Amino acid sequence: MRHERQVELLKRLKEHQAQRPSPLAPASRINQAEAYTDQARYEAEKQKLFRERPCFIGFSSDLAKPGDYLTADLGAVPIVVLRQKDGQLSGFVNACRHRAAPLVSGRGEKLRHFKCPYHAWTYSTEGKLIGRPNTGSAFDDVPMQNCALHGIAVAEHHGLVFARLQGDGPIDTATAMQGSETELADYGLADYVHFETRMNEWDCNWKLILDTFTESYHIPFLHPETIAPYFTHGYMLCDLFGANPRTIGLKKTVFDEFEKPDEKDWALLPHATVQYFLTPNALVVHQLDHMEVWRVEPLGVGRTRVFTSLYTPPPSQGVKSDNYWRRNLDLLVDVTGTEDFPTMEAIHRNLASGMVPEVVYGQLEPGLINLHASIDRLLAEA
Repeated sequence: MRHERQVELLKRLKEHQAQRPSPLAPASRINQAEAYTDQARYEAEKQKLFRERPCFIGFSSDLAKPGDYLTADLGAVPIVVLRQKDGQLSGFVNACRHRAAPLVSGRGEKLRHFKCPYHAWTYSTEGKLIGRPNTGSAFDDVPMQNCALHGIAVAEHHGLVFARLQGDGPIDTATAMQGSETELADYGLADYVHFETRMNEWDCNWKLILDTFTESYHIPFLHPETIAPYFTHGYMLCDLFGANPRTIGLKKTVFDEFEKPDEKDWALLPHATVQYFLTPNALVVHQLDHMEVWRVEPLGVGRTRVFTSLYTPPPSQGVKSDNYWRRNLDLLVDVTGTEDFPTMEAIHRNLASGMVPEVVYGQLEPGLINLHASIDRLLAEA
């Protein structure tokens, strides 16, 4: 983030110091329980948001070399994205044309061809069927050229990779980033190095996972021993880039910056967790000295798969030990996995009971209001 932008945000924070907490939203918002629990709405979200819109997949550095690949699910459809020899990206439905078995899983490198583990049908990295072993003439009435992998749209911009399952034409990355690239470009994301990704599944709606990151109001109550001693809970900075909210959690040390007489010496990032939502499915986070990614895959109206990835800065910015980065990831997964997400599961159970008709987002939760207003608007426009 450019220094000028950091100073601008710090000035806003200083203006809010007299307000405890800062009521940044113009009005509170009532959201119906059905936004989280209704099956028909979930099906609409799956189709309109996760299949027809561009979704974030990973960093360009995840696919740095030819043969590197990533897998994901978009709206319950498995996909794979890989780097071709010419440096371009390609994307396919991750399913063999024979019996629809998945071709690859997770992430990998040096892929020379796809080989189905079920019956060994083999495809080029361009998705063409090139081999059907031990079949004789059994498939002669099904031409090989008719059995290429189903392609999907992919694109990358400012070190971010997007995929879209359905729809005509190439991906317009401006549609996906909605102006957030004006800040994301400053981080040099293409140079960050993937350290580790962890996956967990939770019994709650996918939006509840994202809700966790939208407000700091809960910090002293849900995290009294873990992060509350270090982070403020009344001064989160919130903005909106189109349909993509950005929230900034602040360490208590941030107010020390105002003791510096010259604004040119002010710095926000050493005190901030800067969270960029890429609606609908991901969160890209600058966390002090590294980047984190949270990516959600809805499995059902009340079941969500969550991927948590940590990326280290390029070696030119200094090298720290694997143990250091692993401790950071351990802390991240431990706090959310023992405090935040179990609470989201309990909330989902209450909402699904039918006895809690609505929830309230207050003025001190502008990030939460922005996120749900954006999701509702995207659904309405679709």
